[in-house]
Amino acid sequence: MPSPGDIAYAPNISWLLPELPSGERPHVLAHAGFGAIEFGFPSQVDVEAVDEARQEYGLEVALFNQDIPVWDRRNRGYLSDPSRREEFRRRLDEALVLARRLRAGCVMLPAGVELPGMDRARQHDLVLENLREAAPLAADAGVRLTVEVINPTDHPGYFLTSSREALEIVQQVGHPNVRFQFDTYHLFMVEGGLPELFARCAPWVGHIQFGDHPARCQPGTGTIDFSTVLEAIGASGYRGYIGLEFVPRDAGLAALAWVPESMRQRAASRNAHIPDHTEKPT
Repeated sequence: MPSPGDIAYAPNISWLLPELPSGERPHVLAHAGFGAIEFGFPSQVDVEAVDEARQEYGLEVALFNQDIPVWDRRNRGYLSDPSRREEFRRRLDEALVLARRLRAGCVMLPAGVELPGMDRARQHDLVLENLREAAPLAADAGVRLTVEVINPTDHPGYFLTSSREALEIVQQVGHPNVRFQFDTYHLFMVEGGLPELFARCAPWVGHIQFGDHPARCQPGTGTIDFSTVLEAIGASGYRGYIGLEFVPRDAGLAALAWVPESMRQRAASRNAHIPDHTEKPT
């Protein structure tokens, strides 16, 4: 098991605390003792509030997604579509500017969709071309780029549905700023055997996300044995954040009550000052 200080959980504000306005969520999580957050598409989050919380509380941004303003069957990313290369570059530039501003650790690049009539090998090669072009730009910005397997049951047509192909892409790019994103929900859906799978992927993992199966709720509500997954993570030497990207079964902070205090902040961020805004008697 990872020891306290090695890793910490980063709640995803695009999914958690849905009863609160987006701008309030980072502040509430900081006061609940979390040292980091992550989020999905920037166009659907109050980025100004994230930046304010980062500056006020020392809150870290572990990851966000390259922006896709409309996520649907035809819009699941830009990496694998030759007609969207300019759009990919523009969205990448926007993401790297934001990553610099927020001092974010990772930006996830959705792979796109399978294109009818186009050879899959050509799409695979285009993903490589785009990532090879993006990698040095990410290095200059001090951020890692991640690619993620997404299950085709929930997201039909998504291009990257195999950890083997995702790892092959990361290995072929061969750049330290391009890494694999290990999402327990999606990978359990398509492959299962998460501890063994993580051990195989570990050298190339840049970020981890937890969500249980089948309802994608918080760990402990479904069929995934997270204790064995954590053992595999600990054995790998992974040092970083585990994003909490799940549908909360409980309201508010009750959905995060299972997270131990020792894994709400990494050791390096435990001295961050959380101002006391309660009224003092005069």
